[in-house]
Amino acid sequence: MVLVFMTVFIGWIGFSLPYPVFSHLFLDLDGSLLANDTSPQARTLLLGAAIAVYPLGQIIGAPLFGHWSDRIGRKPVLKAALLTAVAGGAFLAAGVSADSLPLLFLGRFVAGLGEGNIAIVQSLAADVSSPESKARNFAVIGIAMDLGFVVGPVLGGVLADPSLSEAFGFAFPFWTAAGLFALNALVVPLFLNSGTRTNPSCVTEPTPPLVRAVSDPLIVRLLVLSFLTYWAVMIFFDFFPVFFVQLYDTPPRELGINAALLSLPLILSGLVVGRIVTRYGPGTTAAASFVLLFIGIALFVRATSQTGHILPAILVSIGINFGQTATSVLVSDAASKAQQGQILGLYRAITVLAGGLAAAVGGYFASLSPQAPFMTALAAAGMGLVMLMVMSKKARRAKA
Repeated sequence: MVLVFMTVFIGWIGFSLPYPVFSHLFLDLDGSLLANDTSPQARTLLLGAAIAVYPLGQIIGAPLFGHWSDRIGRKPVLKAALLTAVAGGAFLAAGVSADSLPLLFLGRFVAGLGEGNIAIVQSLAADVSSPESKARNFAVIGIAMDLGFVVGPVLGGVLADPSLSEAFGFAFPFWTAAGLFALNALVVPLFLNSGTRTNPSCVTEPTPPLVRAVSDPLIVRLLVLSFLTYWAVMIFFDFFPVFFVQLYDTPPRELGINAALLSLPLILSGLVVGRIVTRYGPGTTAAASFVLLFIGIALFVRATSQTGHILPAILVSIGINFGQTATSVLVSDAASKAQQGQILGLYRAITVLAGGLAAAVGGYFASLSPQAPFMTALAAAGMGLVMLMVMSKKARRAKA
């Protein structure tokens, strides 16, 4: 679990380093990536598309890498996924340096493919977990993401400020991220146990994992629930910096600080969410997450000042952590031991599909108004809560 934590932590620092810069690349009228006469609506739509191609890569990469890790073993497939992330980070940095929109899109897609390594580290956590420790171990992954999201945006905002150093600028955080991906790819294989986890049943099973999952009603329902959870989560993550740029013209350094502050309640709630899931169950925890997400987002869009967004953001952060941990435990518990990599890879694909579609749809809605994308998050949270209540009622009837 120490290795899992470090893999995710370093990877998410690299992932979030460019976070405070990305919106400015597209929305800054004085930027060099897009022509000066590009309309604000076109800029917002391109930003949404650039956000979306990253999860598109994850949708493809996560099930493939998860499936291969069941068949071949965790270590060699994790190494391949990390090297893919290195290539994507390098393409992305080169695209920003050269003001090349096609290269930027290619880098986002390839980096997304490599980010399928999350399915492998979740499988590693499931491999070493008992029923009592699974929620805690999955919460550790969430804490690593949150800590990475504290360090990354703050560091990225500093590295993007040319007034601090002549070497700094919008491209510098992207090159730093590529370097961190390379560090992960070099260090992790050295310390990961060389033993492989290969499931013979997975190797000989003729039915594809997607077909098996779709044929299981429980897994289908849980995947739909996960989709709704991550729609609300990713709308908030992707569009709160866009929201601040549109409403308050917040500069990159302040966006980085805001993102780091947002991660603090994520980390604190991550320290207790494992115990909450173990004590009250993942279903109850998921229901609590939908309530917190709905209330927090509704208050966030109604706030009229930057300080007025603080308390709603805290509620959303707690809801995010509860939802991420609860849905991953629900899906992992529904999968057999021999198919953890496959099903968790599919789970990861569904969650990033939600993020990709949310980014594309949110980009369109953001062109209408800063608050509009968050309306879709409210709808997803409400639908998820209703669906969970129906599932719980059916489960009680079946048990009776």
